[in-house]
Amino acid sequence: MSDDLPARLPEAEAKEPPISLAVSAIFAAIMMVLALIGAGVTLANVAWAENYWLTLVPIYGLICIAAAWMQTRTLDRNVIRQVLHWLAVALTISINFSIFRRSGEQTSIATGLTTLLILSLGCLLAGIHLEWMFALVGLLLLVIAIMVAVAQEYMALVVLIGAVLIVMVLVGHHFLRKWRA
Repeated sequence: MSDDLPARLPEAEAKEPPISLAVSAIFAAIMMVLALIGAGVTLANVAWAENYWLTLVPIYGLICIAAAWMQTRTLDRNVIRQVLHWLAVALTISINFSIFRRSGEQTSIATGLTTLLILSLGCLLAGIHLEWMFALVGLLLLVIAIMVAVAQEYMALVVLIGAVLIVMVLVGHHFLRKWRA
């Protein structure tokens, strides 16, 4: 039986991942640092925190779209999926603010927390479909949302968890590079 598919990938393709681990680690670390800054902003000023979390939606979206673009360097379906994914996240958050908050159905704190939860889900799904390190960002955002909702005095723990996640991503990248060499 003849098979038209090659038995294995050429060496150059097998060694080099579609998006380098270094770039993924840098993107994830930037997203985590921005999330930790958001945790601090949330503790300092709730009114300004809503704007900060809203600003992160296009920033996170552009980072994920850039990561998808770097995989193929063309406008393929993964890039379009990320564009649609982050447009859906932005639309959901704007509905949350414009309809539920303005109608009085939610308080500003509840709207901020649901915004954070939607952003967390967006990052987690980007991690599932695009790059696993983005899922760590989603989990960090989830921990931040829970800590803000349950007890703000535990926010220092969130910052510590975030710092540990950043170190894990960077150290994991370092060891993976050495292991592949």
